[in-house]
Amino acid sequence: MVTLLLLLACGDDPDDATVTSPVPTTTPAPAPTTPAPQPTSSPAPPLGIPDTPGVTYAGAAVIDMTPMVTETWTDDDGNGYFSGGDSYDDADGDGEFDGVWIGGFGPLRPATGVHDPVYARTVVIAHDGEYLAWVALDYVGLGHPRIWEARDRLASDGFDPVRLLVSSSHNHQGPDTMGLWGNPLIGQTGVDWAYQDQITDAIEQGVRDAIDALEPVDLTIGQVHMRDRSPWLSGSDFGGKNPVTKTHGMIYDGRDPVLVSDQLLVVQGVGSSGTVFTLTNWSGHPEVRGSDNTLISSDWVGVAREVIEAEFGGVALHVPESLGGMQSALHADLPLVLDDGTHVEQVCDKAATIDKGDSDCFGAKVGSPRIDGDGDVVPAWAEQDSWEFVTSHGWHIGEAAIAAIADGEPLVPSPLRVEREPFVMPIENVAYNAFGPMGIFDMGIEDALTDLDRCPEAAEDEVLGCFEAHTFRVQIGELGIVSVPGELLPELAWGFPDDDPQWQAEVADPAARGAGQGAIYFPQHPDVCTTTLGSYEECVEELDVGDCDCRYVHAWPYALSHDPTVPPLLDHLPTKYRAIAGMTDSYYSYIIPEPDFNEAVSLFTEDGDHYEDTVSAAHHFGSLIQDAQQRISDRW
Repeated sequence: MVTLLLLLACGDDPDDATVTSPVPTTTPAPAPTTPAPQPTSSPAPPLGIPDTPGVTYAGAAVIDMTPMVTETWTDDDGNGYFSGGDSYDDADGDGEFDGVWIGGFGPLRPATGVHDPVYARTVVIAHDGEYLAWVALDYVGLGHPRIWEARDRLASDGFDPVRLLVSSSHNHQGPDTMGLWGNPLIGQTGVDWAYQDQITDAIEQGVRDAIDALEPVDLTIGQVHMRDRSPWLSGSDFGGKNPVTKTHGMIYDGRDPVLVSDQLLVVQGVGSSGTVFTLTNWSGHPEVRGSDNTLISSDWVGVAREVIEAEFGGVALHVPESLGGMQSALHADLPLVLDDGTHVEQVCDKAATIDKGDSDCFGAKVGSPRIDGDGDVVPAWAEQDSWEFVTSHGWHIGEAAIAAIADGEPLVPSPLRVEREPFVMPIENVAYNAFGPMGIFDMGIEDALTDLDRCPEAAEDEVLGCFEAHTFRVQIGELGIVSVPGELLPELAWGFPDDDPQWQAEVADPAARGAGQGAIYFPQHPDVCTTTLGSYEECVEELDVGDCDCRYVHAWPYALSHDPTVPPLLDHLPTKYRAIAGMTDSYYSYIIPEPDFNEAVSLFTEDGDHYEDTVSAAHHFGSLIQDAQQRISDRW
């Protein structure tokens, strides 16, 4: 469904070690080793950031990053992807197809045009000499080399490198920025190296432009759970009326347990001349157009931004929340909303008004709205995997964001604080071993850590080395944020619905799981596994145990860690408002509770309900982040 492969190795962070990170220019190659730039020791903020006591400043910037699609193609064989027999427009006459490869879903999906732009959008917030910059990108993911290079350029002018956060929306309809989505089987990268350089430039320039635009603002914060917006956004399993029963708060979770993060968080800054920025944070994958699309787009995120900017003005930007496990509306139904914001309702036709079996319309006037037994008007449904579905999704999020701000409250950004913690994890993923040496990725295998003091796993034949990553903690007054460099399963952020007796029944007892037992949280559990397995541990390194297909089994009791004292990540935060910032500072795919990780599945096996495990960096990725956030708490 989402990305097909972990994107991949990395080297030492120069701000945590002694060398700069590699950044390909026109061809992927390691960068020279140079001393890391250090922030200035002056108490004054850098780059002219004002620090008038008690005044909050914000500035925003937008840089259009829409790639030029100069050569298009025709799917002559009708197989849905570009293959050797397909014709193409050789615009430059070089005898080769120079396509813009779309990142997300399967590879070999070159663009045939542009539906709507993709951007790099930035907001800078400053208060009492403290500051942070957040860059939001419309990409499936971005590796740390580009981010760290932009960070180092800013640091050379005194910008504290810890205060730059760069997130990708995980958009599945933008250009490939990681390298996987060309033709990895023959070593053909999906990235355009010149375009990659432009991304680095845009991150740096966006921060500088946003700083130049700083002005005094008042901040407002609001939040809403999408499940509370309408009964039509949840299915019957969760007390709603969506035709897809396990939809919850506009999210269809494809992986057991069915747990979602449906909080929409909104922060807005308004100055004397109007809105400066509106930042949204939500967990739905920007993938709802689907895998057959060949037009560059920002998916529903672009629609939501347009709705928000039409209402407020200023710059709207989006940072993803807990994306993992699978947080998406792709397989749900959505009430139809037209381009102009009209919510479309079902109406009673003549046949329905005389049908005694149609309780919604029998006896009603022809053309009147269809009204159910609860008195709710029944919506028309957007066609799945279509542009009207994208539009509808964007409008629902945009309108919810507007409502959240209307009901919001002032946010005083004191303290304004950013902490960053590094961690090192081994490169376990077998797909990296297969594709990493080909040089197709924007993070190269040659830069993996092999120092056994920092990466003892490098002594193992099946581990190529380790990569270093970061998790951040941000506090903006009563808003606390934990960042992760990938797609976090929401239970790792928020914990479990322990007040629900149904959850209590299913979490510990496999006999309560499965569709035959009426399970809500673990509906895919095979009945045969209940009697075949003595414990889930028998499945951790196996695809099958007897007649039990381990690919559809999940841990019991289901837990966040092997250590029962480890809290959900957001429990570290004392703030009133809390959120995850996913896909931040790099992208290493899914972050799964370690006790539930199946170490036998891979991209070269059937994955069942453990797809996320096949593209995750390491089986203990989640535990490493838990440990790193605990280290932040120890000094916080």
